[in-house]
Amino acid sequence: MGRAVVLSGCDGSGKTTVARALSSYLAASHRASTHWLRGSHLHVSLLYRLLSKTRTFSGADNPYYKLSVPPGLRGLFALLEFTGFLPQLLARRLRLLFSDVVVCDRGVLDFLVWVSATLRYEGFLGTALGRFLLALASRERPVVLTARLDVLRRRADVPPSFLKAEYAYYTVLARYIASTTVDTSSSRPARTAAEVLYRLEL
Repeated sequence: MGRAVVLSGCDGSGKTTVARALSSYLAASHRASTHWLRGSHLHVSLLYRLLSKTRTFSGADNPYYKLSVPPGLRGLFALLEFTGFLPQLLARRLRLLFSDVVVCDRGVLDFLVWVSATLRYEGFLGTALGRFLLALASRERPVVLTARLDVLRRRADVPPSFLKAEYAYYTVLARYIASTTVDTSSSRPARTAAEVLYRLEL
């Protein structure tokens, strides 16, 4: 089975650009591929688009779908998010069977932050599902890309309040889960990719 290189971090931290640079470099000497994860997947994305048009769910907690989930439904929606995320995890495992290296744009850590931030579900990490996902994220040992908040605000097209919440989650969780953290505030993507390769000894 191949090795997964998981890049995690806030919107605007450079994950996608660095993932492309890493894949391009590794393809010269490995069977390398890229696997990209988004926030909500499949049926969940479609449901959110429909719900955001209703008075009950219309809001700004989730800036991508203009959606706010009532507090009493957050546990149910976290589980719903997981049903969309699980097939993507399985697809990644399958890809590892046929690749030496899979460069992963986002991973389980990003899903944890996504659910916690977009549902405003501060207690999610303490639930049974949250603890299970924390264990999975720890096994992935992601490389967390970070940057100063002022830099992230220039790069990311999301409200500052949401970005600040994301940043707080990543800052805390990276201490316990990340294999390494790379600051991209003043680095070009190629230099960041080279630093990731060096730290992971690839």
